[in-house]
Amino acid sequence: MALADLRPGLTGSIAVTVEERHTAHAQGHTGVHVLATPTLILFCEMASDQAIKHAYGPGDSSVGLHNDIWHLAAARPGETVTIDAELTAIEGRKLSFAVRGTVRGDALARGIHERVWVDLARFLARLEQNSTA
Repeated sequence: MALADLRPGLTGSIAVTVEERHTAHAQGHTGVHVLATPTLILFCEMASDQAIKHAYGPGDSSVGLHNDIWHLAAARPGETVTIDAELTAIEGRKLSFAVRGTVRGDALARGIHERVWVDLARFLARLEQNSTA
């Protein structure tokens, strides 16, 4: 499969039980024992990747480009959050996703996540070249 095989409407979903390592407290915000926003964004990226990973051929991958995520509710350790992503647009190598999250049946997150389809070897070679320059 390949990028050309993707179509808007593809969906991905993940469900994650919040652990202490996912909390703002674990990321340096002492006493804030709820899901950290950076971790929520990671979960949105993971759900988006679930929607497209079936199309990765050898050497294909995607990387995050942009996030516009509203973190609407708190999720405590032990609670399960569900993140759903839908591929909404493809512009060249840029893939746009609508993301939504819930916890306890309530809205946890909503927004947009964008990824770029990459040839992983070329991407890593460019990164290496830039780090030695």
